[in-house]
Amino acid sequence: MLQQLKFLVILLACCMLNACGFTLRTPQPLAPMLKTMYVATATPNDPFIQQLDRMLVANGVTLVNDPKLAQSTLTIMSINTSNTMINSGGINVSGFYTAYLTVTFKVVDAQNNILIPTTTLQQNQNFSSSASQVLSSTNVAAQLTTNMQQALAENIISQLAQIPKS
Repeated sequence: MLQQLKFLVILLACCMLNACGFTLRTPQPLAPMLKTMYVATATPNDPFIQQLDRMLVANGVTLVNDPKLAQSTLTIMSINTSNTMINSGGINVSGFYTAYLTVTFKVVDAQNNILIPTTTLQQNQNFSSSASQVLSSTNVAAQLTTNMQQALAENIISQLAQIPKS
């Protein structure tokens, strides 16, 4: 009886996940020329670059430290983050902010042919904060930035997947 109840609970959970559209993340099929890549950036330790590197590797890309060994180069020209106040309600009232993350990049092959021209992508998230929530709003902004980094990295991977496979 207990075995059947466990099976029923697992089956119900699987059905609920399937009904909500949940799927495991699968690697994007990338063109062969993207399989060995050099990431050119002035800020290799930036959290966005680290997130992007992890996602590239998860999609079957081998990252190299020498551009001469790469079949393609992803150049990150700029990474900019900012927070802008949209509306302020006073000293003890919430202020409304928008956090922005903007990345500019391009991709070329080993012969310097442009695969993706200079492109700028931006993500933004809204959040609110009050004077009594200074520490928690800093944590919220950091989490929003992490979410935006992941979304932009996924967007870059999606654009790489659009490069013809020939």
